Formats: sequence, structure tokens, C-alpha cells
Amino acid sequence: MYILALYLSKLAAFTMRLLGKRATYLPGEIALKVCPKFLGKIGRPQTVVCVTGTNGKTTVCNMICDILRKNGIDPANNNYGSNIASGIASALLQNSDFFGRAKKQLAVLEVDERSSLKIYPYLKPDFVVCTNLFRDSIKRNAHTEFISYVINSAMPKTTKLILNGDDIIASGIGSNENPKVYFGIERLERDNDEPSDAIRDIINCPVCDTELTYDFSRYNHIGRVHCKNCGFKSPDIDYLVTKIGQTDITISYKNNETTYNQINDNIVNIYNMAAAIALLREIGINNKNIISAFEGLKPVQSRFSSEVKNGIEIIMQLAKGQNPIACSRVFDYIARSEGDKAVLLNLDDRDDAKYDSENVTWLYDCDYTGLCDDSIRQIIVGGKRAHDQHLRLLMAGVPENKIVITAKESDTPEFVSFEDIDKIFVLYDIYTVDLAQNIKDRLKERLDKEVAICE
Repeated sequence: MYILALYLSKLAAFTMRLLGKRATYLPGEIALKVCPKFLGKIGRPQTVVCVTGTNGKTTVCNMICDILRKNGIDPANNNYGSNIASGIASALLQNSDFFGRAKKQLAVLEVDERSSLKIYPYLKPDFVVCTNLFRDSIKRNAHTEFISYVINSAMPKTTKLILNGDDIIASGIGSNENPKVYFGIERLERDNDEPSDAIRDIINCPVCDTELTYDFSRYNHIGRVHCKNCGFKSPDIDYLVTKIGQTDITISYKNNETTYNQINDNIVNIYNMAAAIALLREIGINNKNIISAFEGLKPVQSRFSSEVKNGIEIIMQLAKGQNPIACSRVFDYIARSEGDKAVLLNLDDRDDAKYDSENVTWLYDCDYTGLCDDSIRQIIVGGKRAHDQHLRLLMAGVPENKIVITAKESDTPEFVSFEDIDKIFVLYDIYTVDLAQNIKDRLKERLDKEVAICE
């Protein structure tokens, strides 16, 4: 069945490309329908790296691939396709010759956590990076215990794991037989002695069920912990971020410190950088070449971009809907950002509504208190979930007079007051990138008109 699956899927991929399609899903779907063990039979690159986790896996994958390409290595990857089994199969098909043999010797693949059981036992990755494990879409991912169980059930014992040592859930992935390397960030001035977030995904010791004691808390369950009862504790960190500067970070590995150019000052991207650097060094990329490759590296434009127009910075920031921790981190980042700000909040579950009923419970898992900061002068909320967002903002303590509601997301830029504003944050979901770009274009038009009127 493998041979039939190989050539049917290659024919599908060829046909789709003739039609101008990328062929990142359907060919793999056909291959797996015909041969369920296709991933274990197609030619495997010599080294396979998989990146998984609730947040950051796309950014980390892109970062790793960008740095590898700057070092003359073009890996097979699924950057433009699905991160489930069919997307992985399509990526390997694209990387194979007529006989199904791998054309490239390194693959870097983003893997959806829930798809682990359909991928890892067949592909048997050499390295798996786990960025973090948080609560996600409640309808799809249930709970972090369920997700960690799925990953553990699928993980080959020979796979080397690159884990977030500050995440007590993610750092527990794998068995005692798996070789493990941990990355993390040293205690920062802004960290707390005790958790301040209302939402945590783990409270008790995973060994004896005693309440964990924090050495320091950063956000959600991220930090360093120990158990006073059984001695369980966060793992020792191999790749430790010891300093976060204005434009760079310093990482200590085996008592040697290295400084790398910073791609973004958001704490989540510092973790993403640490994950990528740990993996790159573990697969043997020269550290000097990694340092050089980070010069000029920027986050993917579809997830974060910034442009100054007539003295006001317009910041486009992805805030994944139904992902409470991702949104919480964005709100916190906005609050910590310098200057006076306006926020355009366009998160309305529109993609969710196409297939089933919307679920707004995630709004109450999300920490909106960052949007209470005095530096945030206006919050304009648009879309069919505007009133849900309005209620959540009020419950978080945001003053009513700061909030504007409009029925259409496309109308949100019309309500921005540019007076005494240094930055405008446009928040959008994965599925509303085009809408966000239109909003940005309208803001720029209005700013140009303001200048013309003043002249």
C-alpha cells in the first residue's frame, strides 16, 4: 500500500501545483488514507527535529529554519502547511524524490500536540523541542494533563528532548530514558515570590500532590518550584538566560556566557530564542555562526510588526483567540511597553463559528488586568464578540470611559484619537491577518489626513 500511497499523493501534489496551490495538506492526507503507516515508510531525513508546545512553536520553527539557512542548510519543513499528520506527510513528500527517498538530510517540523500519537511513533524524531504547555482551547485540548499524557504516550525513548525548565509541566515530558536538555530564564527583577495570576495550570506536586512552593513566579505556572514534602523540584537549567538587555540577551551554557541579538523584548520571545539556541547548539551548529545569524533576525511579520507613521508607532500583534495565556502575555506586554497607547481589540471567534458553536469561557481564563494600566488611554473593541469583550474588560477593572464598542472590526480605526498617543496596538487572531492589515492601512490614511489638516 505504501507504493500506491506514494504515487497517488505525488500525483495529487503535482496536479495541485499546476493549479497554483501549495499542496501542503491534501497530498499527505491521501497518503495517510491509503497507507496509515506512511510516515514510517517514506524516506526519512538523517536528522529530524520536531517543535511542539502550546505557544511559540511556529516562531521557534521559523527562527531555527532562518538561522539554518543563513548557515547554508536548507531544511525540509512545514512552515507553510499544516502541523498535523497530513501536513507532516506533505512536507516529507515534497522533500522526497520519485522513489520516496529523502532529498534533504535535516527536517525541522512543527507538530501539533494532539497529533503526537500519529507522528512520533512512525517518524521517531531525533530531537523534540517543547516550548511550554498551557491551557488552550477547552473544546479541543481539554487540559494540560491530557496533552502531556498524549505527548508522553507517543514519545520514543531515544528522542533527545529540549524542554522549558521554567515550565513544571513541559519539563516533565518524556521518560527517565529520554536524554533531556533544559532552557530557562534566571529570576528577573519583576518576578514575584508567590504566584500573582488567578489562573495556574498546576498547583500541586506531580509526585506526592502536596502544594508546590515557588522559588519565584513569573506568570501562570512559569517559574521555579520545589516540594517541601518529597523534594521534587524544577530541573537544573542547561541553557540559562542570565541577562536581558535593551537589544540583546546573554545565555550561559556550561559556565560560558554568550550574547545574542534580541529579536523582540517580549518575555515569550526570549523563551523562544532560548529554545531555538539550545536546539541549534545541540544539533551541532557553531555558536559563532548562531550569533552572526541572529543579527537582523526579526519575528515573522504575520505575528508581530511595527511601523512608525507621523510620529506614532503602529504595532501589529497576534493574540491567539481561545488561547488565554497567549492573550494574557500580549496584554501584559502592552502594559509594560513604554509610552501612552491605544489598543484595537479584534478577537471574535469568527473561525470557530464556521464549524460549531462559539465558546467564550476562555475570556475568563485570560488575565485582562494588563489592560487596566494607566498608560493605555483607549481600548476600541470591534466585532460580534464586542459586548463579551466589553463585559470582560469591565470585570477586570478597565474604566468604562476608556472603552469604545463598534459592531464591525473594520470600523475600529475610526474611533482612535491620536491626541497624546505614542503607540497603537492592533490585536488580531490567526485567521484575521488580512483584516488587521486593512485596519493598519486605514490608521495610516487617517494619520496622513491629520498631518494634511495641520499643514
